[in-house]
Amino acid sequence: MPRARHAVQHSGEPRQAQHDRTSAASGRRRKAAFRGSLALAAAFSLLIVVAAVRAIVDRGNPAVPGLKCSVTPRLAAGSRAGAARTPLGANVSGVSGLAAATAQFGHMPVIRVYYPAMVPMPSQWRTGVLGRSHASVVVSFRPLPGQILSGADDAVLRRFFDAAPRGHAIYYSYYHEPEAHIKAGEFTLGQYKAAWVHIVTIADKAHNPYLHATLILQHQDADPGDQYNFRDYLPPGRVISALGWDAYPEGTQQNHPQPTPPAQFMGPTVAASKSVGLPFGFAEFSLGTPRDRPQWLTEVANYMDCHGALFGTLFDAAGYPLTVLHDGASINTWRALVARSANGAPPGALSGSMAAPSATRTVTSGPSPASRRLAVTGLSIRPRTLPLTGSSLARPLACPSACSTGGETWCAKLGRWYLPAGSRT
Repeated sequence: MPRARHAVQHSGEPRQAQHDRTSAASGRRRKAAFRGSLALAAAFSLLIVVAAVRAIVDRGNPAVPGLKCSVTPRLAAGSRAGAARTPLGANVSGVSGLAAATAQFGHMPVIRVYYPAMVPMPSQWRTGVLGRSHASVVVSFRPLPGQILSGADDAVLRRFFDAAPRGHAIYYSYYHEPEAHIKAGEFTLGQYKAAWVHIVTIADKAHNPYLHATLILQHQDADPGDQYNFRDYLPPGRVISALGWDAYPEGTQQNHPQPTPPAQFMGPTVAASKSVGLPFGFAEFSLGTPRDRPQWLTEVANYMDCHGALFGTLFDAAGYPLTVLHDGASINTWRALVARSANGAPPGALSGSMAAPSATRTVTSGPSPASRRLAVTGLSIRPRTLPLTGSSLARPLACPSACSTGGETWCAKLGRWYLPAGSRT
């Protein structure tokens, strides 16, 4: 500023002193400017590094694995939250059926049990198949909606839910596969949904966080344009905690079943479940021919792992001869897959060449309100929330080819597979 400079020149100080003072001030200014330049350059470099890393992550570059890891939503209690494997088992009929299935497949971490009409008695939790399994159960019963709504079964329902143990997930289902019965006029859709609400209201009074209301439907309901729409069967009030699907490969109804890839007949149900924010499992599936069945069973188990299914129970029923596993190769394969699911082992070889991936995708919201005992516990880990340190970057393992969902990478940090950005689900 000219005015300040003129003031210095006419201050009356000796010329040499003024020169020395000016030189010192200039030196200090140069040093300060240099330090500021260094700080600015360091900050700019850091921004470039962060931007480069984010760009790599956004492209799904496997050179930075782990940053896209996510955990599939799980039920709050008894559902092996964060486990690396979908619990596998089979349907059983009575105590003798449980013994026979256990002899074939070993101890199963989950079983499927049907009660064709009445609500099961509380003693089933102690001396019946439900209690002797020492496992999670997918259990269904089928009183008519009119009977439920009349209150005639209130007492037995209350005793049944009050007696339910804790420690294993209990996926209870009312009148599984109701579609054809409603279409035939046996009861109305409104009665069915009202009966569901009535049952859940009673179950909730047991205050047992291991009880999960599970609506089980046919897998075709998830197909766009099908005569049945799965959303129509969801009761009001967000009372359903999980969806269960009875899913069968192509040709099953025509008695010439084909070893259809699971993505074709299970994929729409996965998408449907995620569209309403509900966890899901597979209550029935089977291939009614021994041809290619061992490989098919492995692919189905891997697919359920890949998508974080809560359970998978093979339909192996004596009343339906085509579904029964008679061949040793299929029995041994399912036994090995059940054992693998029971210990929740990370992906690796089962025996020989059977490998098992398990990828997940996150659903971050759902219809279950926070006030209910059932909560979604999976959280999405986004790249911007992770520190850019070596410890946060898990080294991936190769995803076995049996997992056909494309591009899965193992995230050691979370004990899960994940789909990099841009991969199809």
